Amino acid sequence: MYNARTRWRKGQRDDKTELQYLITKLEKHQYVYFTRANNEETTLEDLFFAHPNSIDILNTFPTVLVMYSTYKTNIYRMPLFEIVGVTSTKMTYSGAFTFLSFERENNFIWTLEMLVGLLTSKRNMPKVIVTDTDPALMKAVTEVLPKTNHELCPKWVVHVRHIFQSGVLHHLSHIPT
Repeated sequence: MYNARTRWRKGQRDDKTELQYLITKLEKHQYVYFTRANNEETTLEDLFFAHPNSIDILNTFPTVLVMYSTYKTNIYRMPLFEIVGVTSTKMTYSGAFTFLSFERENNFIWTLEMLVGLLTSKRNMPKVIVTDTDPALMKAVTEVLPKTNHELCPKWVVHVRHIFQSGVLHHLSHIPT
């Protein structure tokens, strides 16, 4: 079964690599995406993408964003960095994603710069960003969004369903929207 599925998937993507095929699908479904290659421009380093509906919601509710990375558990063997927003009714939405070549400061800075570029008003920046204690991500948030309140959670808490249970956002009700 596994071998048959693998052969079918390979047939679907022709001679394209997995990431090339993903970019084809992003274009087909009208995602906004940005790529970053190495200095020789031969290897894709980072791939940032967001659905147009997610961008609209992000621009409506940019106040609280939760950011975290998964480990190399996908077929691309790249960490997936997810940006999740919180609406005024405490519902969550997927804002954007980035496949990162490394979880280093410059990768996070690039991702956050791409995120800021999606915001239609530079006066409507996030007020609160919740992350784990990754030093590279913490530095990137401070550099790209210096006026944003940065809340830290242990890595195991930064799963969105635990944010409300942990009380992290409970004391943030004084933050203006």
